[in-house]
Amino acid sequence: MSHSHTCQSCGMPIESGAYCHYCVDESGQLQAFDERFERMVQWVLGREPTTPRAIAEARTREYMRQMPAWKDHPRLQA
Repeated sequence: MSHSHTCQSCGMPIESGAYCHYCVDESGQLQAFDERFERMVQWVLGREPTTPRAIAEARTREYMRQMPAWKDHPRLQA
């Protein structure tokens, strides 16, 4: 499979479109911030189960600040 770019929400390699199938709802729209944030926190905790939730949340916020879909979101402003 050839990937031409990355999801603007999570950075996953994708072939087309702005977002991967993990970041959109059933109608193809970007998930709400709270849902995407929680899923990304859970991803961190799944990969690093001993990481405290507060650290996982901080890492997720920092990562999301770099993503085009979220970089200007008010909940991520310092």
